[in-house]
Amino acid sequence: MITVEMPVLTSGVSVATTQNRGWDVEELAQRAADKIIFVGDQSHPAVQAQARAFKAQVKHVVAFYLREAVEQDRVTIANRLREAGHPELVHLLGD
Repeated sequence: MITVEMPVLTSGVSVATTQNRGWDVEELAQRAADKIIFVGDQSHPAVQAQARAFKAQVKHVVAFYLREAVEQDRVTIANRLREAGHPELVHLLGD
């Protein structure tokens, strides 16, 4: 058997909740960017600035594709409602 040790860097545990609603696209995108990119407090300021700019761009891209996923899922649900004979329910999918 081959064993490889891989160090794991953690930035601690955090808990976030919403009240009486689910997470919106922007909140989920921020959480994803926070998990994808870690900006060390001990890093050189120029590196920190570059990492934060990259993190903001990652958030933007993730949010775009999350919005696309939500829209496509709504299209799928709307089509299934129509096929099931309930076209009057489709308007409930709008914002």
